[in-house]
Amino acid sequence: MSTTGGEGRTDGDVRPHMRRRGVRRTLSVTTVALAVLVVLVAVPFNPIAAHAAADEQPTVGSHRPTSPATSGSVTAPPPDRIPIAPGTEVPAGLDESDPFLTVAAGRYVLVTSGGTAGDPVNVPLATSTDFVHWSTPVDALPVLPGWASPGFTWAPDLHRFGSTYALYFTAMLAHYEPDTECIGSAFSASPTGPFTASPTPLICQLDQGGSIDPRVFVDSDGTPWMLWKSDQNIGGATTPTKMWSQQLAADGTHLLGTPSFLLSPDRAWQGTIVEAPDMVEVDGAYWVVYSANWYNSPDYAIGAARCQSPAGPCADTTPGPLLASNFQGLGPGEASVFHDPAGIWMLYSPRRSLAPQPDIPARPVYITRLGVTSRGPYLADGPLPDAADLLQLPIWAPTP
Repeated sequence: MSTTGGEGRTDGDVRPHMRRRGVRRTLSVTTVALAVLVVLVAVPFNPIAAHAAADEQPTVGSHRPTSPATSGSVTAPPPDRIPIAPGTEVPAGLDESDPFLTVAAGRYVLVTSGGTAGDPVNVPLATSTDFVHWSTPVDALPVLPGWASPGFTWAPDLHRFGSTYALYFTAMLAHYEPDTECIGSAFSASPTGPFTASPTPLICQLDQGGSIDPRVFVDSDGTPWMLWKSDQNIGGATTPTKMWSQQLAADGTHLLGTPSFLLSPDRAWQGTIVEAPDMVEVDGAYWVVYSANWYNSPDYAIGAARCQSPAGPCADTTPGPLLASNFQGLGPGEASVFHDPAGIWMLYSPRRSLAPQPDIPARPVYITRLGVTSRGPYLADGPLPDAADLLQLPIWAPTP
């Protein structure tokens, strides 16, 4: 078994700076009732979870077993016994979306999207040694590059290249019409920053509406790749979006070769949008986890597709999403994958943004365990990451 891996939406005239904001509150009776209706009526049957349930029966007991040893194999634990409420909130005190988790310097490191134009934090970063107690968030990128407008920093990704750490992020182009976002890079000797941004964008497909949602994937041979989405739905357009990958240089500072196409919408539930890709390799099979449909719609959901290689192409293996509206919220999305030798987990925003209305308070970060078989990823039962995982080098990170 091997596992290696790393996660523009406007609706009508909704502007990009209104993106990725949501609610963090106890669901009202009305909302829960609606979620139940959505789950029972609208969410497609997931044959992968059904097969996993047939192959490995869950143990009886609490929803979250305390040891991976009681949860089947590392990559194929029993399916979640409560798939209509699969996630656990990450108590990091963060109110941003687009979560990304990694391990560095003996700590869990969580980065998320920044605040609104009035929020001075560009890339919130918090750390923990036990996945329960988290540090006060700091700004990993206190100074933006000149090409980026403040208040619009999204979807960060943190990766180690030898002794240097790279932070990739999405930001709005300054003094450019129409509102367009591109992907930037920043570097630091410390995983917690501060990071110094490169003076020009790393990826900026102006002919395709811009570029967002960077995620690094490292193949089993040690080759790093960048995954992202081109923003064809800019300004509320219905042009189908695309997801891409391209090989990264060994130091993470620039791209090599040309972009490779991964996936465009090809299922009814996706609408015209696929975005936020993150890749995982399990036993030689490549899977891309992504979000689809409008980010501020209850139809927003998380899917998974199988890829022939890190360069694609990728194709869905099921007719429906991996995770859709459920008891914990309508329109979950913006997922990323975290894994190490102990297991595979998915972090995500549990419910859609309410943009263009102010989202007060914002969405929390949720995490759920994944299992992966030859049929694809499924929602799995099992523990949260714990301190024992910090003793093992994350598989996705190359050694210095």
